[in-house]
Amino acid sequence: MTAEGLPRQQGNAIRCVLGMLGSDVHTKGIRTVASMLRSAGIEVVFAGEHLTIDQMVESVREAEPEFVGLSFSTAGYLVYMKLFTDAMKAAGLGHVSVMVGGLVHPDDEAALRDMGVSGLFGPGTTMQDIVSWLNRVSAEKTFQQ
Repeated sequence: MTAEGLPRQQGNAIRCVLGMLGSDVHTKGIRTVASMLRSAGIEVVFAGEHLTIDQMVESVREAEPEFVGLSFSTAGYLVYMKLFTDAMKAAGLGHVSVMVGGLVHPDDEAALRDMGVSGLFGPGTTMQDIVSWLNRVSAEKTFQQ
């Protein structure tokens, strides 16, 4: 993947916190996404890997982003995402848009959306898809304010 041809965000940069929960060790994807998003003008805070739910929520609280993205290559994402989205709401961070990437099974997309996940980016997603989604959702949030 290259950042060529990706639209750069104008004005105030979109801020996004990215991280990985639990023991997932496949970090290349999220690190590549972080780099590409930065190249597209998105402000990325990489919270880290092997985080607990509380650590990730605290990273979101500290960074005050519009978006939080989590990456999974293991089957435990439904459990982690339920715990994470519940913790985000309990912390008063329900306004932060949540996106999930990695190996997400299509049969689980409805369950993730029911949990509050608004962006789903599985295999075959292009960087253009992610940047376009971030720009669109950010513009919609700005318009609604």
